[in-house]
Amino acid sequence: MMEKEIILNTEPNLAEYRTNIEGWVGKNGKFYGKEKELAIYANSTHKKCDKGHIYRQAWTKCPDCREAELSSKYLQLKEKEWDKVTPLTIYDSDIYFWDIDEVVDYSEQEEVSLEDLDLVICKPNYLSNIEGYYTWEDVIPEDMEVKDVVDKEIVEKLKELNDLINAHKPVSWTGGRFRTTVTL
Repeated sequence: MMEKEIILNTEPNLAEYRTNIEGWVGKNGKFYGKEKELAIYANSTHKKCDKGHIYRQAWTKCPDCREAELSSKYLQLKEKEWDKVTPLTIYDSDIYFWDIDEVVDYSEQEEVSLEDLDLVICKPNYLSNIEGYYTWEDVIPEDMEVKDVVDKEIVEKLKELNDLINAHKPVSWTGGRFRTTVTL
């Protein structure tokens, strides 16, 4: 696949102001009115960060600056000892570990020390309760409540279902608020 030409947003001829139509016209020939930044954005493919790194236009930060910011944010998390039961994840990634062996295997495979893994203790995600009002709000008159319209038996069954939902184990895990380290 052929790579597109790199066009930085600092190039001088990406947009020009025309007085006969009073506005900015991009290199692509499109009119952008008074929106110079939009004309530049639409006609460039890459940007330069404050440190001089060139990166794709659609990204908010260059990979190096993003990595530095992530590292800083990770270190701002409070540290907590891992209980060796709760799953772990690498900060801001989709890599999860369910036990110590998986962490060690990953560390060896990626040739990274255990101490250098930005590990986060996961938090559980549970099913949400079903709220009758929100579930049926489109069909219940505005001046009435669920209990006024729906049979008592249905309301009781809904409560039973919510009790069952609340007793259910987590359905998934996501990165939590605590960083941790794993040692053997």
